[in-house]
Amino acid sequence: MNGYTELEASLKRMLELIQDKAAGPVLLAQIEHLDQLAQGLGPETPPMLRHYMEKRGYPKALEFLAGLDERKTPNC
Repeated sequence: MNGYTELEASLKRMLELIQDKAAGPVLLAQIEHLDQLAQGLGPETPPMLRHYMEKRGYPKALEFLAGLDERKTPNC
């Protein structure tokens, strides 16, 4: 998906930090960064991506960006 390179990289970094149990302060900073990116998503953002970011469904957002999730409406 074009135009979401920074978001995708930040999501991948977030998942790496979750695996590192000692990443506390860095993890918090990454969450704040992702929140800022989510707030900056424009009106052209696919509704499912917006939903995943608002709900902090970071693995699902990453799957969506990779083209593995083609749902049109939330399933939650």
